Amino acid sequence: MNALNLAGAIMAGAGQPHGAGDVRARYAPEVATLPAAVNHRLRTATDRGEYVDLLESVLGFEGVAGWSEDLAWGLGNEEYEVSCPGCEADLFVVLGERGFFCTAEDHALPDDVATRPLRPAGPAELEGLGRRLHDIALADGHHDVAHALTFVFGSATCPECEAGFSVAERVAAPG
Repeated sequence: MNALNLAGAIMAGAGQPHGAGDVRARYAPEVATLPAAVNHRLRTATDRGEYVDLLESVLGFEGVAGWSEDLAWGLGNEEYEVSCPGCEADLFVVLGERGFFCTAEDHALPDDVATRPLRPAGPAELEGLGRRLHDIALADGHHDVAHALTFVFGSATCPECEAGFSVAERVAAPG
């Protein structure tokens, strides 16, 4: 983890009860320099993992709750663990090398695991944070990250109860 990622993680946790307190106020001059530094590094990062971590740091510096702590984990590990809004089953939303799907079982097991394909949001349909992150990734030449983001901000179906849900809403839902 580089210094910018560490600072982003501190900023993401600063507002939490167990966090570092009001670091934004206490270190305001130093904190004010960090967004420009992370944005510069973001534009030049070539490693996908580092790029995703830096995107998450940007959100930490901006105080974007939830995503500033969860974005990189899921994109980096190619899965998010969420609960179904219908039946509350524990689900894995898989994004990446193994495909783009939702399952209630360990997807590393043999091919007989029940899955449902994810439905990506069309780039033109993206709004708010999804649109912004997608546009940044495209502008920076990280097309694979932009592609994965269409699934993060798309929808899924629970293989247990067939309930449809927004992946982003479940990722950002309080644990």
